[in-house]
Amino acid sequence: MPSVSVIVFATIVAIGLAIMAMTRSQWSDELSRLGKHSRRMSEKHNEDSEVSIFLTQRQGYLARTLSLAGMEAKYDQMRMTWVCVAIAAGLVFGLITYLMLPDLAIVGFILGVPVGAAGFIAYLGQVAKKRQDRMTEQLPQVLETMVSTLRAGSPVMEVFKVLAETAPDPIRSEFKRGLVSLQLGKPFRDVMNEMSLRIRTPDFRLLTQAIFISQDVGGNLADVVAVIADAIRERFKLRDFLNSLTAQGKATACFIGCLPYGITLMTYVATPGYIVPFFNNMIARIIVTLLVIWELIGFWILMKMTTFEV
Repeated sequence: MPSVSVIVFATIVAIGLAIMAMTRSQWSDELSRLGKHSRRMSEKHNEDSEVSIFLTQRQGYLARTLSLAGMEAKYDQMRMTWVCVAIAAGLVFGLITYLMLPDLAIVGFILGVPVGAAGFIAYLGQVAKKRQDRMTEQLPQVLETMVSTLRAGSPVMEVFKVLAETAPDPIRSEFKRGLVSLQLGKPFRDVMNEMSLRIRTPDFRLLTQAIFISQDVGGNLADVVAVIADAIRERFKLRDFLNSLTAQGKATACFIGCLPYGITLMTYVATPGYIVPFFNNMIARIIVTLLVIWELIGFWILMKMTTFEV
């Protein structure tokens, strides 16, 4: 009796598989066509999302910071990373607070979340600053290429094409993005205004205004760009001269800022029993925290006093 049941079950399964195979073979062409259509639609959707980066520029603090850092295409990923870093910092602060003062663990988590979010934004700001400094250093070379191309009789579109191919990174990526935006039909003034927002230097804004004035009233744009390039080089020379004059002041500020921590460390290494009781007292810990904050503020003031923006 069990063998009959097994045979019946196997027969039913075989008949079902045969029917499925016949049905699939009958509709295989249709299923293949639908699959290809689905893949084409998904690829088109990805292309539309990439094209939208060149046609529209996101607003918001995080989007502006990412555009300065050259990571605007990773907006969704960086936003998720921002949230994860904020939560992770909250958990770390909460754990530290729980080990020291268990009753204030929730307070530590609440304070850690904004600290982590601010730290991530500060990191993006440093990346953006380094990128902006590199583009500022590359701008005179870019302007020289622009002058040569304009004096050869090339239009502005051709200038963008040449710079998108020959300019050094990271400024080449900005001109390449501007070229793609122009090819997609975006107005030239909108492209230049957005580039001036991503290249946050007064020299590029001056270049943008010079191009606009040249389009409105005419004139020799190549000579104007050449004058701007010479002004940038002179400004770089003045900046280097001031940095050499203020190098001693910056070294003094660093020495004065690190001196209290060095003395404290040497005292701890030489006579631990002299300084350990001080750190075991809660009031002493609060005083040390306030002193560290005050010392950092003083160090920041000294560095600002010896730093000049040219």
